[in-house]
Amino acid sequence: MQKGVLKVKIKASGHRKKAEIIADKKLIIPKEFILDNELNDKNCNFELNEKNQISKIVVEGKKLEKRVVNRVKKIKRCENKSNIRVPNDTCLFISDFGIKNIENFNLRVNKFTMFNEENEPKIREQKLPENFFNKNWKFYHSKIKNYYKNIQKLNLKFSEPIDLDIHYRLLIGAEQSIYETSIRLHHIYGIPYIPSTAIKGVVRSYTIQKKYKNSEERALDSEEFKNYFGTQEQEGRIVFFDAFPSTRPTIKIDIMNPHYGHYYNEGKAPTDDKNPIPINFLTVENTEFQFLIGFKDEIDNNFINLFTEALTQHGIGAKTAVGYGYFGEK
Repeated sequence: MQKGVLKVKIKASGHRKKAEIIADKKLIIPKEFILDNELNDKNCNFELNEKNQISKIVVEGKKLEKRVVNRVKKIKRCENKSNIRVPNDTCLFISDFGIKNIENFNLRVNKFTMFNEENEPKIREQKLPENFFNKNWKFYHSKIKNYYKNIQKLNLKFSEPIDLDIHYRLLIGAEQSIYETSIRLHHIYGIPYIPSTAIKGVVRSYTIQKKYKNSEERALDSEEFKNYFGTQEQEGRIVFFDAFPSTRPTIKIDIMNPHYGHYYNEGKAPTDDKNPIPINFLTVENTEFQFLIGFKDEIDNNFINLFTEALTQHGIGAKTAVGYGYFGEK
């Protein structure tokens, strides 16, 4: 061990004004050593580590104690220069794993979004394959079966499953997103699905239109209508459930081409001298969905027929006026 003299001066606040050993040269004492002013000018023995830093100090035969210092581990910085905006640790994961290997469609679309040179997220630039669900459809399908199996344990009477095919394309749940428009995807499994609230809303709307001459006031005077759908004062006797694909979903990129954006957004004249800005969005096509209805008392076949009519003649989701969201029976 080497010999030296301690030079220590600690303020009342605990701040070190001086903490060093004078030997052949002046050496700074590392912060983990516990020091006090009584050590000033005392002789000591000390050792240095391979980095030429003080690693051990002995004063009057006693080794100075060290406080435990939680050192922050240096994290490797991601060198991936991709156009994906993700945290550093996620970036490192992608670099090792590869974005094409992400099997959850919701994560792939919404969390691992690719941005173009203008720093804009565009659906078409995500390079999403139409057959995304081919690889793991058996897994997704098993989860859907478990869902239907579990809800049938409820204290309800259930209709037979209603399997309906999309006639053209389905755009359901165009909710808030970083994209111009989005698609409703299950937050855990990432598959497209139709929420029970949307199904109930469509069937209710179609019932008012068909049976009550499009008058909600007249519908709410009907005991049958209130029994079906409920009111703020009473529960309905029909229970609606989310609908999931019963065949492997096919994803299609579609396009909207609004010609008068300056008119709708800025209130300017709707002239034809402006360039339209195409908006791409995701839809589902060539896919069969399974619907299930629960009844709190007896199964009502009239309501089942009304339910099927609503989906096949009224449609569900966005853009039904141009043919989206209509189903056909198998």
